[in-house]
Amino acid sequence: MTLLSQLNDAIANLYWISASDEPWEVLALDEEPTTEAIAKLSEKTPVKTRDFETFFKNATTEQDWHGEEDLSDVQRYRALVKLLQENLQALTIYTAGEVETDVFVTGRTEESGWIALKTLSVES
Repeated sequence: MTLLSQLNDAIANLYWISASDEPWEVLALDEEPTTEAIAKLSEKTPVKTRDFETFFKNATTEQDWHGEEDLSDVQRYRALVKLLQENLQALTIYTAGEVETDVFVTGRTEESGWIALKTLSVES
């Protein structure tokens, strides 16, 4: 199974929780992600980078108030993070915009191609 197929399976029906629940999508990038390339792709500014571990911390941490579905999502996010860490190099989180922020989780494959997982984070 290709990495893109594995990523598509990992994100199927998995939502990023913010002021709205947003789906993920997998993108094959034509060029190395930079703040300029992400701004062009997103059509939003400012573009900032975020720490990979910190970004996924809430999504991968079980809470006392989590129900069954929440706990399942935590396990799925842990598996997604592991898949990303084991298969991609130069993992970087880019955010573009201010209130409705495009989020890109980018990395380089062993074949030196670049991919991104993209979602939307809405701040209320």
